[in-house]
Amino acid sequence: MRPRPSGSRRTSRAALAALVAVAIAGGGVAGCTSSPGAARTPAPRRGDSTAPTTTAPLPAVTQSVVALVDDTRPVVSGGEDLSPERALPTSVWTPAGPGPFPLVVFVPGFDKGPLDYQRFCATLASSGFVVAAPSFPQEDPARGFPLDESHLGDEAADVSFVITSLTGGTTAGKLARSEVAVVGHSDGADVALLVGYGQGTVDKRVAAVVADAPDPMTVGIVPSRTPLLLVQGTADSVVPYASSQTVFAQVEAPVSYVTLIGADHLAPIAGGTPWTPVLDGDVAAFLDATAADRSPGTAALAATLAASPLVRYSSKA
Repeated sequence: MRPRPSGSRRTSRAALAALVAVAIAGGGVAGCTSSPGAARTPAPRRGDSTAPTTTAPLPAVTQSVVALVDDTRPVVSGGEDLSPERALPTSVWTPAGPGPFPLVVFVPGFDKGPLDYQRFCATLASSGFVVAAPSFPQEDPARGFPLDESHLGDEAADVSFVITSLTGGTTAGKLARSEVAVVGHSDGADVALLVGYGQGTVDKRVAAVVADAPDPMTVGIVPSRTPLLLVQGTADSVVPYASSQTVFAQVEAPVSYVTLIGADHLAPIAGGTPWTPVLDGDVAAFLDATAADRSPGTAALAATLAASPLVRYSSKA
């Protein structure tokens, strides 16, 4: 992976300081379109050409933005300090009810922000999870920093900071602290793998990991009993399908591997494809069985997937 520079506008901390609450009930779930970015491979980005699909209202879910700032670490690019602190405005989707609910930290991909995935995050929250998606300074084009995907290790530390902040902050009453999962797409999947299995970046509070279209891991891998759900489409035009096959072999942990037959990179998680309900259901069922311990286990997930012509399923203990 190589850095892909973009604009260099500085993000004002004051602009991030507000706590904004927006109810999804009564309105559609519409996405924000981000600036185009170079693909990670020369192949055309067929699945990345559309913003998240507008869906029906989800009255049981509310959305808010929490202004989180880690003032112990800077934003650095090319050896230059761009900011003395890491502002991490985090979009949070919360289901109705008293809770407590499992916490899922969702990690967006390169050149994307949380709202590019709000259809998926809101849908997952409606299944009984608090879903928190941080905006990373060097991945989200809305932040104004040069985009730079060489800082995935910093983002793994950001994820741990978000977990600490939310489980110890004003949202703590809604959260089951022992039930934490990390879900990521594309570069975000790489970050999720680092948090789950990367040497020096593992967060032991994480009980389950979902990696959708990850790159192979390039750091030391820690053997673990933390379960992993791997997802990727066979027609992925950004990350070669062989990448998830490599990760399946690399990770020394219980792995469930869902192949979306004929699916591209972004479209299934963005919405509006035949694979979208399969992806939504698989992730919710996997997290129910692992992080939340609310279902019989992943064997039931395997039985459901076996009947679908859209997927191929494999696993290892």
